[in-house]
Amino acid sequence: MEAAGVERIQLLNKSNWNLWKENMKFLLMEQGCWSFIEGMEPPLDETTATRRDNSEHKQQQDRALATIYYGIDEQYRTLISSTTSPSKAWIILKEQLEPVSRASVI
Repeated sequence: MEAAGVERIQLLNKSNWNLWKENMKFLLMEQGCWSFIEGMEPPLDETTATRRDNSEHKQQQDRALATIYYGIDEQYRTLISSTTSPSKAWIILKEQLEPVSRASVI
């Protein structure tokens, strides 16, 4: 099973972080889920949020995490399988797979 749209991008592997992050960003934007990654999605106000609001919020958050999960090579899925936060999953993948520049700043 794959999250909708994931089949359009190459799975994340050890050599394609920069391309993958851009493609995944736009896929998550299309799904209305990118704000969960940026940490800009405000928490719901427990005093005014309805059950439906809570359900939709959780569903969007789950969609973001599932899209990321199905968008990475199987060997890396265990890195994020225990988190329920799409933002935390993104950070974990970034820390593990983003290339480190060897250029020094002058």
